[in-house]
Amino acid sequence: MTQAHALAQSHHRGDEPHLLREIVRAQQVVTHAFSRDMGRPASHFALMSVLANAEQSLGVTEIADALDIDAAAVTRIVNAMEDERLVRRRAHQRDGRRRYVSLTDRGMALFADIHDRTHELERRLAAELGAESMRAAAATLARLRAVIEERDRQ
Repeated sequence: MTQAHALAQSHHRGDEPHLLREIVRAQQVVTHAFSRDMGRPASHFALMSVLANAEQSLGVTEIADALDIDAAAVTRIVNAMEDERLVRRRAHQRDGRRRYVSLTDRGMALFADIHDRTHELERRLAAELGAESMRAAAATLARLRAVIEERDRQ
């Protein structure tokens, strides 16, 4: 038995659920399938979602905070999306060093299409899992997120 395996076994009785492991595995599978079905990385959709729901253009730091990733990663995503004319950057009116990002019309149209397709995917999952299971899963995950966010605020 390896040291890692022994450590893992010492913390579990063997009968308890492995909720965090299942959440991570589910997130990985869903993200991969989503990216494949949408034809682009999930990170692009996440950035588009932040911009689409913002009341104004956002700076890279604001986007990074919203996505909980570093500013360099946001810059890489913005660069790729700017090359596709999905986002635009503009200089701050008083501070030319600051740049703000917003969706282009093309980016907004793509976001709307992907958003509609995610709802279709959820309908297909609900047909397989049942609407009540989908509601229960969403409620449980929302409650788990709220508990963790509250703990992090303390």
